[in-house]
Amino acid sequence: MPYEMRLAGKTVVLLVAAGVHDHEFWYPYYRFREEGAQVVVAGLAAGTVLGEGRNGRDGLPLEITHTIAQVAGMTMDCLYLPGGIYNPLTLRRDSQTLELVRDAMAKNIIVGAICHGQWILASAGVLRGRRLTCPDDMSADVIHAGGNYVVEPAVRDGNLITAIYYAYLPEHFRLLIPAMLER
Repeated sequence: MPYEMRLAGKTVVLLVAAGVHDHEFWYPYYRFREEGAQVVVAGLAAGTVLGEGRNGRDGLPLEITHTIAQVAGMTMDCLYLPGGIYNPLTLRRDSQTLELVRDAMAKNIIVGAICHGQWILASAGVLRGRRLTCPDDMSADVIHAGGNYVVEPAVRDGNLITAIYYAYLPEHFRLLIPAMLER
């Protein structure tokens, strides 16, 4: 029996910078593709960047194919924010990134964030009253941004779906895929 590609016709934007956590980029990249989604890798500039690896920016190379400005007007079904440390620290300082996140949240697009990707959400000011999870070391950031921090592997609050870190990618995707199929 052939595998049903449940996300065929849907578009996912993975938002990344150098230092993205390798697992939190590659697992979603291939998992979304496996389900038939078109996956667009966007960042501050097109080109090759390195994942987090062992020392911050010495991991696997990945290709950013679109700038944030290019995806800002794109129809998307999911905006996915992988973690790492350097990746969200870079993206949370970029005004176009923050506007893209605000726009996705306002349009009720599915927004997935894992690990320190939630820093981008905090900087975008979209967490007030939202229930979410994140690593314990950044829970104060989520709380100060108005979010309702909970200690659960993965959490869905409407269009916002978060997970603590890469060990919970399966739980994250058990929430993400059904949420995308609802639309």
